[in-house]
Amino acid sequence: MSAPTLRERLAALTADLVRFPTVATNPAAIAECLAWVRGWTTDRLPEARMREFVSNGSSSLLCWLGDAPPRVLLCGHLDVVPAASDDAFLAKRLPGNRLAGRGVADMKGPIAALLDLFTSAPQPGLGLLLTTDEEDGGMHGTGYVLGQLPWRPDVALLPDGGANMRLVAEQKGALRLRLTAEGTAAHGARPWLGVNALEQLYAGYRALLRAYPPPRAEDDWRVSIALTQVSDGGNAGNSIPAHAEATLDIRYPATGPDAFAVLLPDLQRRLRRYAISAEVTMHAPPFLLDTASPYVTHVQAAASRVTGGPLPLCREAGASDARFFAVAGVPTLIFQPVCSGWHGPDEQLDLTSLATFHALCAAFIHSALV
Repeated sequence: MSAPTLRERLAALTADLVRFPTVATNPAAIAECLAWVRGWTTDRLPEARMREFVSNGSSSLLCWLGDAPPRVLLCGHLDVVPAASDDAFLAKRLPGNRLAGRGVADMKGPIAALLDLFTSAPQPGLGLLLTTDEEDGGMHGTGYVLGQLPWRPDVALLPDGGANMRLVAEQKGALRLRLTAEGTAAHGARPWLGVNALEQLYAGYRALLRAYPPPRAEDDWRVSIALTQVSDGGNAGNSIPAHAEATLDIRYPATGPDAFAVLLPDLQRRLRRYAISAEVTMHAPPFLLDTASPYVTHVQAAASRVTGGPLPLCREAGASDARFFAVAGVPTLIFQPVCSGWHGPDEQLDLTSLATFHALCAAFIHSALV
């Protein structure tokens, strides 16, 4: 098949997936998207076996061929983060064979390539897992599915990172904290009579930033702490709030096996000085690639055949579902096509690179399943 034909086929499939606004607050759209994928796959590969998993309202779909469990598992998530406009869910072609829209990079474009690979060149030993809760932590998707399966794949291929055809060697751990501050209510005109819970939160957050100065770039491999949500519990506009909550999104490197055990108590200790309690709502350990794995050798050989050279290694501040596979002892390969603007208004995917990604994955699957 010619590259332009494959490119256009993948562009159309990506656009079909993007049109579903699969954000966490729209479970109907998530269900419709998953049903569409199931129907699309069955139409092209009726012999495919499928199993759906549901945990805490989040659905996952596992597809494979034959009676034996898959040895190579292609993985991705269909959920996306919210967009400012409904227009973001209409994929748009841009000059230079680019595609724009919510989820084209993270990660419906790569999923389009995986779906096409699974259905157009089915091979015994190949499986496909699609989840719908990665943006909310992945515990009820990949985490749950792995806990239900009595088997493990030999290797997982997860194109949720490693943009611009780079192989991810390390990802930071992710920690989400819910902060709660209790103060004393008072009239807004008499602030000296109250204790402002919002001000407590901000003071504690600033103290954390002094202790953990923010990284300045992707390769600045320090702890990052971001204030992502703040609530005064519906307090009146002319009242000093007695209660306030906030969410911190924290990313930390694998400085050692006890990195999390050291970091969390230190954060909680610093926040207690401002009468702030901190509850862990999500934790994902860092991901480290075993570069000695034979599957790394396979994918690098495939990259050399398809692109003329191996995939450069990189490390990323973001986290992915690779952490669940790592805990389960499954080697996980993370790389994706040329793309940019994840979670932003200018999310884009290079379609020519998507076709190259497709070819590289096909070469890897063939060598891994020999």
